[in-house]
Amino acid sequence: KAPSSYGRHLCLGHLCHSAFHRRDDCQDAHPGTDHGRNTMVFFLWISVILQVFEITEVVPKFSYLSILRAPRPLIMIRFIRVFLKFSMPKSRINQIFKRSSQQIYNVTLFFLFFMSLYGLLGVQFFGEMSSHCVRNGTIAEKVTLNDLAVPDAYCSMDKESGYECPQGMVCMDLNLPKSISGFNGFDDFAHSFFTVYQAASPEGWAILMYQAMDSLPAWRATFYFTTMIFFLAWLVKNVFIAVITETFNEIRVQFQQMWGERVQIQTESTPQVLRGDDSGWKLVTVDESKGRGKAPRCLQVVIHSAAFQVIVMMVNVANAFVAASISFVHDERPREDFFKTYYFAEIGFTIFFDLEVLLKIWCLGFNGYIKRSLHKLEFILAIGTTLHLIPDFFTSELTYFQVLRIVRLIKASPVLEDFVYKIFGPGKKLGSLIIFTMCLLLITSSISMQLFCCLSDFMKFESFPEAFMSMFQILTQEGWVEVMNETMLRTSKTIGPLVAIYFILYHLFVSLIVLSLFVAVILDNLELDEDIKKLKQLKAREQSAGITEGLPIRLRFFERFADSPQMTRLHRAPSEFGVPKVRESFMRQFAEELPEECPDMKKADMPESLVTYRKKPPIHLLSSPSKVRNAASLLKKVSVTSIVVDSNNQRLLDGESGPVPMAVKGQKQTQKQPMRLDRRFSRSRSMRRSVRGSVKMKQTYDHLKENGDMGSVNAATSGRSLHDFDIKMLQQKRQQAEMKRNQREEDLRENHPYFDTPLFVVGRESKFRKICQTIVYARYDPRFRDPITGQERKIKYKSMHNLLGLVTYLDWMMIFVTTLSCVSMMMETPTQRVMNTPMLQIAEYVFVVAMSIELTLKTLADGLFFTPKALIKDVGGIGDVFIYIVSLVFLCWMPTKVPPQSSTQLLMLLRCVRPLRIFSLVPHMRKVVCELCRGFKEILLVSILLIVLMFVFACYGVHLFGGRLARCNDPEIKSRRECVGFFMRKVFVTKMKLQPAENDTYPVILVPRVWANPRNFNFDNIGNAMIALFEVLSLKG
Repeated sequence: KAPSSYGRHLCLGHLCHSAFHRRDDCQDAHPGTDHGRNTMVFFLWISVILQVFEITEVVPKFSYLSILRAPRPLIMIRFIRVFLKFSMPKSRINQIFKRSSQQIYNVTLFFLFFMSLYGLLGVQFFGEMSSHCVRNGTIAEKVTLNDLAVPDAYCSMDKESGYECPQGMVCMDLNLPKSISGFNGFDDFAHSFFTVYQAASPEGWAILMYQAMDSLPAWRATFYFTTMIFFLAWLVKNVFIAVITETFNEIRVQFQQMWGERVQIQTESTPQVLRGDDSGWKLVTVDESKGRGKAPRCLQVVIHSAAFQVIVMMVNVANAFVAASISFVHDERPREDFFKTYYFAEIGFTIFFDLEVLLKIWCLGFNGYIKRSLHKLEFILAIGTTLHLIPDFFTSELTYFQVLRIVRLIKASPVLEDFVYKIFGPGKKLGSLIIFTMCLLLITSSISMQLFCCLSDFMKFESFPEAFMSMFQILTQEGWVEVMNETMLRTSKTIGPLVAIYFILYHLFVSLIVLSLFVAVILDNLELDEDIKKLKQLKAREQSAGITEGLPIRLRFFERFADSPQMTRLHRAPSEFGVPKVRESFMRQFAEELPEECPDMKKADMPESLVTYRKKPPIHLLSSPSKVRNAASLLKKVSVTSIVVDSNNQRLLDGESGPVPMAVKGQKQTQKQPMRLDRRFSRSRSMRRSVRGSVKMKQTYDHLKENGDMGSVNAATSGRSLHDFDIKMLQQKRQQAEMKRNQREEDLRENHPYFDTPLFVVGRESKFRKICQTIVYARYDPRFRDPITGQERKIKYKSMHNLLGLVTYLDWMMIFVTTLSCVSMMMETPTQRVMNTPMLQIAEYVFVVAMSIELTLKTLADGLFFTPKALIKDVGGIGDVFIYIVSLVFLCWMPTKVPPQSSTQLLMLLRCVRPLRIFSLVPHMRKVVCELCRGFKEILLVSILLIVLMFVFACYGVHLFGGRLARCNDPEIKSRRECVGFFMRKVFVTKMKLQPAENDTYPVILVPRVWANPRNFNFDNIGNAMIALFEVLSLKG
C-alpha cells in the first residue's frame, strides 16, 4: 500500500507542477521573478527525486535528507497570489514598499536595541544561575534526580540574600550541560538574548523572575523583569501594531487615489425609498407592505409588525435560557438522561421557528424570502435544527445549529448590528486575511514536518496534524517555548541554534505582524467614510453648543427665588425731589473710574477728578456748578447710549431680529476728547457686563446685517464649500450659546446677593476671598518674556519649566503628599500596620491635615456647591470629598482589629481609592480618564458581542462535552467502576532532564484514586463553560 500511495502522490504532484509551470509560461512573466521561479522548480525536482529514492528504499524513510523536501510547500505562494492580483504601476508599488519597509525597519531596530540592552543587563545582573538545593553529601559531578529538593529550588550562596535551603540540604553549584539544565539563562550574551526574547513574548517570565529572586538580591530581578515587560512586551508590541496599522492605511489610501473612493455596498434585498404622508417623511423598504406570496393580507401585515418581531425575540431568549440550563452531575447516570426534559422543549422551539420560516415564505414567496441575508440564516438554522431533532443526531455536532439561534438577537439592537457589520465588514478583507493566515500555517507546518519528522521519539512533528497543531500553538503564543526547547533538545549542538532561530523568526512574524494585520483590518473596517465623519463632527459640535447654553442645575437653583439686586440710595438736596433707590451696578459706572479701564486717560488733579452725588446741606462743592451740570448732561447721553447698546445685545441673545444700530461706532464725533473717553469707557463697561468672559461683540456683529440675518456670512463664504459654511455657523452658534450662558450668570450675580458667595458667608469681593483665590490659583509661569520687547525668550530645559507650570503650587503640594501617603500604604504588612506603627501614622496625619487645608482654601475661594467654580462641580470633586471623608473617619477611628467581612474591613478597602486623587490633580491623566469614559459605549458593544459569542460556544460545549471530560487520576484506569483504592503517583521535581540513579526509582507518592474533571476547566454547566472559554481567550492554560 505504501508504494502505491507514494506513486499516486508523486503523479499528482508532478501533474500539478506541470500545470502550474505551463500556466506561468503562458503568461508574460516579469524578468525579476525568473530567479525565484527557477529556484522553486529546482527544489521541487529535488524533492521528487528524493521521493523516488524513498519509494525504492534506497534512502531510509526518516532521514536527514527529508530536509530537502522542506521548500516544496512554498508552492502555496502561487495560491496566495490568486487573492492578491491587482494592477498598479511599478513605481507606485516600489513607493509603498519603500515607505512601509522603512517604518518596519525602524521599529525592528527599536526592538533589537531593547533586546540587546536587556541581554547585556542580564549578563551583568545575574550571570550564571546554577545553584540548587541538594542533599548533604551530594557530588556535583554525579548529581541525580533524587538528590534535588522536591520541588527543585534555586538558592543563593550568600546567606544575606536569596533563598536559603532547608535543614538537611546545602546550596551547590551544578555545572550541568545545557541539554540537561535547559537553554534559559544569562551565562553569556547569546543565551541572555535568547532568554530575554522568551520572557518578552511573554511566556514563562514570572518563573525566570522567581528563579533570579531565589539566586540573587530580589531588587535586581524585580527591577529588571518589570521594566523589561513594560518596554518589550507592551511598548514595542503596541508600536508594531501602530506601524502595521499605519502602513495598512497608507496602502489603502494609495489604492483609493488610483481607483477612487470605495463604493458603498448596496444591499439589493432591502432597497429603500423616501415616502411622505400626513405624519411626515420616512424611509420605507420597497414593497415591505406588499408580499409576493399567496398568504392573506392580514398575515402579511402581522409578519411586518413590531409585536411579531418582539414575540420571536422573546422565544429566542427563552430558547437560549433553556439551552443553558442543562447541568451534568457525575452520579453514574447515563448522559442521555440529562437531555430527556430538554429534548421535548427543543421540539417545541423547533416547531415554532419552522412555522415562522414557513409563514414568511408563504407571505413573501420563496424568492422574495431568500433574498435577505437574515432570512438565509433563519432558513439554514431551521433545516439544521430540524435534522438535530433526530435522536441519533441530537448529541452530535448538529448542536451548532441550535446554539446559533442566539445570534439572531443581535438584530434586536440596531446599534449592535451596525457595530458587528463594521467589524466584520463585507467579509472580503477579513476573509482574505484568514485565508492568508491558514496558508501561512499550511506552509510552515509542512516545512516543519519535513525538517523535524526525522527526530526519534518526538510526536509534535511526526505527521501533518501534529505539526499543524504545534505551529498553531506557537501562533497563539501558548506554550511555544516548550515546543522550541523540546525540538532543540533532540537535535545536535550545531543544529540547535538554527532551530532556535527558525522558531524565533516564525514567532516574531506571526505575533508582531500577522496578528497586527488583524488589528489593522478591524480598525480599517471601523473607519468611517469622510462624509459620515464630517456629519458626526458637525453633530457633536452642535450638541456641545447646545449644552453650553444652559447653566448647571446647582446654579439654576437661584432662579427659583425672587430677584433681589443690590440697591443704592442717593442723598438729595432740600430743594430737589426724592430719588428712589437705584441698582448699585447701574450707579457704579458713574461713580467709579478704574485706571485700567481707561489706559489713555491721564489722572487729573484731586480737586477736578472727583464727581460726587452725595449732596448735603452744607454745600462745599469740589467743582463749579456749571461744570457739574455739564458733566451731568454728558453722563445722561452716555448712559442712554449704553442702555440702547445693552438692549440691542439682549435682543440679539434672545434671537430677535431687528436693527442693530452701531451709531456709537459710526457717529460723527463732534465732541472733544472727554466725550470720546467717556464713550469708550461706558461702551467697554457695558460690553463687559453683558458678555463677560466671552468673545468680543465685534466678532459677532461683523457677520450680521441690519435685520439680524447672517447675510454677510453668506457673502463672505459664497466662494467656500458648504462644509466650511456649516462649521462657521456652528462656531457662531457656540459663541452665542456661550454669550447667553455668561449673560445668565451675570444676571444671577447682579440679582441675587448670595450668588457666587462661598458658603453664603464669604463676600463676593471681600479681601479674604481674594487672598484665598491668590493662594489656590498661584502657579509657576513657564513663559519668560523680555521686559522691553515683550516677546517670549528662549530658555533651557523648557520641558521642565512647562512641567512646573502644569498645575498650581497647591496641587503640586497635594500630588507630593498623596504620593508619600500611597508609599506609606504600600509599606504596610500583616504585622506592620498603620495602627501600631508611628511612622505610618505620621504619614496618615500629614495627608489628612494637608487635604483639610486644601479643601478649606478651595471652598473659601470658589465655594462648595452653589457657585460657578465650586469644589463639588463634577465627579472629580465628589471623589475628592469622598476620599477625604474616608481618610478622616479612619484617622479618627483607627481600629486595632479588622474582622473579615466587617465594616472595618470595608473602610480599609475604601482607603485603597486614595491614589485616584492623582488622576484628578494631573490634567493629562484626567484627560485620559475622560476619553476612556467617552469610549464606554464602544467598549460596552465589544463586551456584549464577546459575551454573545462566548455564550454560543459555551452552550455548544455543554451539549457536546458535558459529562465527557471526567477521568480517573490513575491513567491506567479507564472506567469509573474501577477507579477506587490507592496508587503510587509520580511527583514533579524539576524541568531539568535528570534521571534517577541506577538503584533508585522516580519519586512517587501514595494518593487515592478519584474520578473527576480536569483541574482547571470543564463543561458540565454553562458557568464552568464560560470560565473555561474565558481562560482560552486569555491564551493561558
